[in-house]
Order: sequence, then C-alpha cells, then structure tokens
Amino acid sequence: MTLLRPRLRGLVVKLALFYALLALPTLVLVEAVILSHEFQQMMRGLAEGSLERAADAGADEFARRWPELHGVDEAARVGAQAWLDGWVLRLQQPRGGLTPDASYLLLELSERPLSAALLDLDGRERVVSPPDRGAHVTAPSATDFSRARAAGHAVALPGSDEGRRLRRALAPLRDAQGHDVGWLALELHLPSPWRHLLSESSFESPTVFGFLVVFGIASSLFLAGWVTRRLNRIAYAANAWSRGDFGDHIGDHSGDELGALSTLLDRMALDLKGLLRTRAQLATLAERQRLARDLHDTVKQKAFALNLQLATARRIAADPTVADRLEQAQRLTQQIQQELAQILDELRASDAELPFAERLRTRAVEWAHLSGIAVETTLDDVPPQAAPVEESLLRIVDEALSNVLRHSGASRVEVRLARQQERVELVIADNGRGAPEAPAAGMGLRNLRERALLLPGGHLELAPRPEGGLRVAVSFNVVETADQ
Repeated sequence: MTLLRPRLRGLVVKLALFYALLALPTLVLVEAVILSHEFQQMMRGLAEGSLERAADAGADEFARRWPELHGVDEAARVGAQAWLDGWVLRLQQPRGGLTPDASYLLLELSERPLSAALLDLDGRERVVSPPDRGAHVTAPSATDFSRARAAGHAVALPGSDEGRRLRRALAPLRDAQGHDVGWLALELHLPSPWRHLLSESSFESPTVFGFLVVFGIASSLFLAGWVTRRLNRIAYAANAWSRGDFGDHIGDHSGDELGALSTLLDRMALDLKGLLRTRAQLATLAERQRLARDLHDTVKQKAFALNLQLATARRIAADPTVADRLEQAQRLTQQIQQELAQILDELRASDAELPFAERLRTRAVEWAHLSGIAVETTLDDVPPQAAPVEESLLRIVDEALSNVLRHSGASRVEVRLARQQERVELVIADNGRGAPEAPAAGMGLRNLRERALLLPGGHLELAPRPEGGLRVAVSFNVVETADQ
C-alpha cells in the first residue's frame, strides 16, 4: 500500500502545477486583451481630437491667469511652471483627464506619457513639464506655427508610430485683447501595449504572483484533503480486495464522480464476493459429484458383486460351519453397501446447497417440462441471502408460475433476476390474458403479497404488460450474509 502514496502525492503536485501553469498565461492573455482593447479606445479618442481639445482648454485656462503668470521675472516663471505641472497631472487622471475612463493607461504604459511646454512667440521654451524627469517637447517648425496661427485654435502636429506612439498638438496663447503672446505645446508618447507587456512588468505583477501562490496552495490543500484522501480510501479497499477480503468497503456516498465510482466499486466487490462464493460452491459440488460417481461405478458395484458371490457360495457349501461363516461375511458386505449408499447420498448435492440462481433456473426448467410452456430465464448472480429469504423467493416463483398455468393461457413465460444497485428484482412475466379483475381476491395473489412483504424492504408490483399478459415483480434489499 505504501507504493501508492508517492503516486497520489505526485497527482496533487502535478495538478497544482498544471493549474498554476494554466492560470499564468491565462492571466497574461486576459490582461493583454483588455489593455490592447482600451489602448485602441484611447487612440480612437486621440484620433477624434482629444489631444487638441485638451491643448485648447489648457490655453484658455492659462489665458485667464495671464496677468499673474506672464512676465519675465522669476515669480512669473515659477507660477507658470506650477500651473503647467498641475495641468499635466490633471490630464493623466483616470477620470476627467485626457481620455476619460482610460487615462490610467497612460501611467500603465509609461512613466512619462505626457510632456508640455510654454513657448514664447518666437518658439523658445519658457517652461517645460515635468522639469525633473528630463522631459523634452519636440520643437514645432515654422510651418506648424503658421498653421496654428491661421487656425486660431489647437492643431495636430505630425507624429510617429515607429516603436512608440507619438501624438503632438500646438495651441496659441492669447491675452485678454486676443493678441498672440505665446504657444502651448503638448506631446503624448507611449509604447505599444504588446511591446510594454514583453519588455516591462506591469504594476499587476505582484498581484498576479500572489494570486498564483494562493491558488497553488489552495489547490494543493483541496486535492490533498478532498481528492487524494478519497483516492487513498479506494486504494486501501482495492488492496484488501486483492487479498480476498471483501469486507472492506469504500463507503463514499458523495454525489460527485468519485462518489459514483466508489459506489460502483463497492457494488463490484459485493458481486465479486458472491461470484467467488458461487464458484467455490459449484467447484465443491462438482468434486462431490465426481467422487459419488466414482464410488458408485467402482466400489459400490464391486461390493454388490461380492455379495452375490458370497450368497452363491453359501448355497453350495456342504459344511454347515463354512455356510455359517459365509452368511456372516454376506451380512458384513450388505452393511458395507448400506453405509456406502449413505455416503453417496451425502456426497450428492442437494437443491439447498446450489447457488440461488441455479436453484431458480432448475425450478423454471422443471416447470417448463411439466407444463409444456416455454420459459426464458435471465438470471444474474446475486449475493447469497439468508435461507428464509431464498426459500420465500422460490415459493413466490412457484406460486406465480402456478397462476400462469391455471389462469393465464400463456405460451411463454420470462423469469428474470436482476441486481439494481442495493436491490434485487425478481420478475415473472407471461404473454397470457393478463390480470384478473379483482387481483387481491385470490388466495394465490394474497400469498404472493404476504411473502413479498416479509422480505427485507420487500415490494410487490402486479401490472399488465403493454404487449399483453401479466408482469409480477418482487424487489427487496440486498442483505449480505456472513461468510460460511
């Protein structure tokens, strides 16, 4: 039995590893699909002008603060820097930012997705954001400035999709009188989501790793406590059965597949026990029959011949003393014959010693010979039952067949004995006229019902057959008898 344990433990490890290996690419694939889908949504929003609208909104907001933020002194520069940094951070917010409901992708795909710069009229950088991360905004060309001045609002500038997605926008800055006083440049640069997944670990990686650890431990505990323990129970029972000990049952009555398998194996063990017992009984009876035939054909015949010889010798003996001795020898020979006949009777199998299915088949065949009605038997091997149970079943069969002969006018009878899980069903069905109008009134049917109710969990069913005739079905619980 110890040889089975490493294999069962190996099953736990293999299944847990399989779950973990299956979960890892699944999680990565799901993350990639979601990320790619939301990335496409964000790029669609950018194509519809979200970057330009954000640049226009920023330019309007800056213009409202122009008196405080425009100037050449250090205080004006610091104020412009603070406003620009705050504006860029607001654009990166998950909600209400550059692309609503998808802006968190900006930080997911890049640490510095947005860069912005305030430019003077001649294109020189005044402040750039974020200043402490080496941000750089591509300088617009003279053509770009001309387009933005002519449009009067933010325009999209040429970008690139090689390696990284680059989107640019340029918006004019105007004072309260509507005069151009500068420019607001905005850039978005992101890697493709697949390149990001292959080259960098996302912020969900610790979560994914923790999930896999918890999932693997939970799977191992579940398999060890719920699956492997039950497999061990099956293995122990199978090991006992291999030694011929069928008293060890699995006893797993769960409603899942392992429970159903355990129930089938328990029933198989019970059937095997009955089959082995039946075969042993048949082998013993066959050997006893062989010995009885051999003794009858040899020793008994010779004893009979010896008795005849002694009788003849006594009749022709002239000496009374010799005749008296021959008579004594003849009496001893007769005693030997009598004792031998008793031994032969004991060796011959009686009906009660046969398995129940054989006894039932013999009864059905003998009834068919006497009645002239064809009998078809389908008899499964069932576990030996207590003598009163088997005797009651034989009486039920006798009574049912007697009713068929007296009342049905049938030409064919089917006798079937079948095991159905923990119950046995005995069926006697004919093709005759069917049930009488008052089936409970007859003495024979009352006897059938009474005998069926005396069986363990017994039940009797009388029903007409669709094709004609009557079907008598008796079912009862299997009660395993102790080994003899």
